[in-house]
Amino acid sequence: MKIFNIVCKKSICLLWACIGLAGCSLEPELTSNYTEDVLWKNETNVELYLNSFYPLIGSDYYASAIAEDGYSDIVKMTLPHANQNLWAFGSLPIDQANNVFENWSWGYNWVTQCNRFLDGLKKHGQHLSKTIQQKAEAEVRFFRAHVYFQMARRYGANLIIFRELPPLGEKNHSLSEPDKCWDFIAEDLDFAARYLPNKEAAEQGKLTQGAAWGLKARVMLYAERWKDASDAAAMVMGMGYDLYPDYAGLFKIRRSDKMENKESVMEFGYIKPDLAYTFDVTYCPPGDNGNAEATPTENLVSQYEMADGTDFSWNIHAANPYEGREPRFYASILYNGASWKGRTIEAYEGGRDGWGLGGNTSSTGYYIRKFMDEDMIDFKENDYTYYYMRYAEVLLIYAEAMAQQGFVKEALIELNNVRNRVHLPAVEATTIDQFMIHLRHERMVELAFEGHRFWDLRRWNLAKSTLNNTHLKGKKPIRQADETITYEDVDCDNGKTRIYLDKYKRFPIPYTELQSNELCEQFEEWR
Repeated sequence: MKIFNIVCKKSICLLWACIGLAGCSLEPELTSNYTEDVLWKNETNVELYLNSFYPLIGSDYYASAIAEDGYSDIVKMTLPHANQNLWAFGSLPIDQANNVFENWSWGYNWVTQCNRFLDGLKKHGQHLSKTIQQKAEAEVRFFRAHVYFQMARRYGANLIIFRELPPLGEKNHSLSEPDKCWDFIAEDLDFAARYLPNKEAAEQGKLTQGAAWGLKARVMLYAERWKDASDAAAMVMGMGYDLYPDYAGLFKIRRSDKMENKESVMEFGYIKPDLAYTFDVTYCPPGDNGNAEATPTENLVSQYEMADGTDFSWNIHAANPYEGREPRFYASILYNGASWKGRTIEAYEGGRDGWGLGGNTSSTGYYIRKFMDEDMIDFKENDYTYYYMRYAEVLLIYAEAMAQQGFVKEALIELNNVRNRVHLPAVEATTIDQFMIHLRHERMVELAFEGHRFWDLRRWNLAKSTLNNTHLKGKKPIRQADETITYEDVDCDNGKTRIYLDKYKRFPIPYTELQSNELCEQFEEWR
């Protein structure tokens, strides 16, 4: 059976670069195709097979994360025909045949690949050392857990659980109850955490115990298994991770810089020229000849506090709205008057970067700065590090899970540690409700454009109240005759009202699955 093709040594070098190994010092047996006999022949070939799973993490840099935030209140997609806009305004309705969030076929294709590896390891990997077998199984079970989690948060954890390859031709399988799905994911991650190496022993970019515990903490947060989430996060917190001192600098680290970064719990490292990405051109301002396909909303921007920890208010700060804000604002947002690439952002009509409703200019008055390379004058391939999980998220997971168990005092310590990194004063709370206001704020600004906001709103049961019957907000800079700037409230949705339905708490099972699987029934709300 053919597993995958290797065309030349260069393609192998690219794969090794992806996971941070030094060149192509290991020489696999090269053929036009890899068969199972060759695949399991030695440790080197098995390692190459394992590498084929790593594109599951960060292979398109932050593009997918920004796209997912585009379904929330913090990002406005500039193109009218973008799926995020069509869905939000009801022009791209969801049903069992059409679903912009559908990842059912993607997920089960990857589950099959994971199970095929585990089946092959069991049948053909007995000549490998026990340590190698366990580590290989741990890596693939981590990836299987990742895939199931991506599906679980879309389908309410009502999934078909495949622990192994089903018998050939067997098509009928029933959906699991959510608890069984969460149990299965947790079981995979417990195994991964047991047999993966610690971060000191692991090769850079490869999975570690910290990554497994971190993903378990994230998954258990969605499952609302608060103690499991805090316990898993606490394991990561005891492994020597720490916050990187400079929030802005965190997103400008290249693998080739060889910098110590204790905040990275799991990353996807790029290396130019063998493995790089093109990202900046898609999101940079028009003044850079960028496409500016996604822009921050005023809904987000107004949430960035002043540097002294007081709330920002247009009523108070309108004269100089972008002065004296907290560091994450300047690291994340390009605003009118911001210094950028040796020039000044002109986000007003007629300015170099412009303003407009529809097209490749901002309708919000802002552009994304986070993740962008300020040293890149003309668009070339780039290689900043993508973080699948960073330590700040782990601390926020721990804080939320502890608060939900009633330990508000302990929760505040870790939440305030995240704030302290950007020199913001500590916040206080005595009740869970008070604490959650602070927690939601921190996740909104700390993790902006990292793909969490839409899913956070859903799991907090705040998606409908935040997104339904609403209009995203912007601030239009207006250049006056005396060259001063005033700012005008704008509806960057151009009068169109957003729709979010109760039944979006879980999305429908695809029609193709219902047709081929007699034991799979559609969710009641989607029948």
